[in-house]
Amino acid sequence: MDNKRIIKIKTIQIDSKGEQEEIELVTEGKIFLKNEHIYITYEETELSGMNGTTTTLKIGNQSVIMKRFGNNNSQMVFEKGKRFTTKYKTAYGDLKMEIVTQHIEINVQEDLKKIEVNINYDINISGLFEGKNIMNITVN
Repeated sequence: MDNKRIIKIKTIQIDSKGEQEEIELVTEGKIFLKNEHIYITYEETELSGMNGTTTTLKIGNQSVIMKRFGNNNSQMVFEKGKRFTTKYKTAYGDLKMEIVTQHIEINVQEDLKKIEVNINYDINISGLFEGKNIMNITVN
């Protein structure tokens, strides 16, 4: 199996005032299976504001773990109805980040030809940003 794939991540952030910002990243990454989980790794770009950071997604049946290493370090766990608190490490210091996953949908085609993940979650970063995020990840 060729493990190089095109990864498209589209995120819509809706702040507490209802204002929306859309971020879309299309990049090449790698995909592999390990212990019944799908792993996707890719390099962040200047567009995402996290240049110099590697992101790894660990996809299970009903959960996704997103880990970032490099200039920005963080871990986010998405599992419906669960609250997850972590530290978001930046060059400017650590920020407390809390997420609550409202909806998660994972669709995987046979032989991993296409993977689609949809996650809706509430986020609060140290009181500096509070809102809702809608994230769509497609791997072809």
